[in-house]
Amino acid sequence: MCAIDDKSVRDTAASRAAAAAVRIEPVDNWHSAWRRVLAFVAKHGDAEKLQVDDDGWLSARQVLIVAFVGEQIAAHLCFSVAPGKTCIEAKLDNHAIAPKFRGRGIEARLHRAALQRAASLGCEKLKGFKPVGKWAPPGTTK
Repeated sequence: MCAIDDKSVRDTAASRAAAAAVRIEPVDNWHSAWRRVLAFVAKHGDAEKLQVDDDGWLSARQVLIVAFVGEQIAAHLCFSVAPGKTCIEAKLDNHAIAPKFRGRGIEARLHRAALQRAASLGCEKLKGFKPVGKWAPPGTTK
């Protein structure tokens, strides 16, 4: 007879369900969660990296992508876009994930969404987008 740890089975199932429930959306000052996202960035990331003007508008040259689990904000990633010498460049400005959502694959999904958005904007050069630390897929960093 084989013993099964019910807790690990439940945790794995819960992690899979949570990952499936993740939605990733671009967010700007018109988004209904804008104020909550700003508070999240201030708590978990670096709010000074957001290019928000005095009227509360996000710069048209910055993209803010947010991962939601249900109505909770799980993570964010923002990058700026600018013309370079030979092409349009995207530069990663800031990213963070709430500790309770780490290790569920949300970081990787958010990173992929950012790469897709940068590509859709015609960015040919990416700066700072190489995932490192907790944002790297398992086995890719030392």
